[in-house]
Amino acid sequence: MEYWGQKDTTITFCEVPYKDSIYIAEYYNSISGLFYSFIGLYFLNTKLKNISYTLIILGLGTFALHATQRWYGQWLDELSMLLLSFQSIKHLRNINHKKTYNSIFLFMTILYGLWHTKTFIIMFISSQIYIFDLLRKVKPKKNFKLTSYVYRLFYKYIFIISIISWILDQYFCKYFKSVHLHAIWHIGTAIVAFLGFNNLLICK
Repeated sequence: MEYWGQKDTTITFCEVPYKDSIYIAEYYNSISGLFYSFIGLYFLNTKLKNISYTLIILGLGTFALHATQRWYGQWLDELSMLLLSFQSIKHLRNINHKKTYNSIFLFMTILYGLWHTKTFIIMFISSQIYIFDLLRKVKPKKNFKLTSYVYRLFYKYIFIISIISWILDQYFCKYFKSVHLHAIWHIGTAIVAFLGFNNLLICK
């Protein structure tokens, strides 16, 4: 019996539903998703406060998606991912026009609501490419060049490992059912967020 009702998300993950808990559909994917919230709490008292709030919401959204396998959990998870991307771009470009910012994100939300599967993938991948381009132009403060180099190095390789884990979980599930690769994606990208946003704090 499915505790939260019949699964109606448009995406499926490798973890066997309700195997480890009768109340949580994907136990390991759900628990690992909370790492985003923990990272968000870490940045709560920094100049990245808005980003930290979004990370906290993302962790809760990710938990909701995997715990319930319901559409509302997926919407909360994916909209939080788009908002986090948008907040990152806003910070990197030093955008202070709140009305413009809110209008653009509202437009993105409407697009997501109308055609959420296709538009989410396009908007998320596009925003990540743009963020990577913006990050190349960010320069560390004079006394933090080595620290910034280490952050970027670990950021890059952990992100690559995380992406490989996501791909293997999605397309080669039958070979990796017991490995919890999507949980590794959550933990890996949470570490990437920790490194990336820490790097922003030591940059000009």
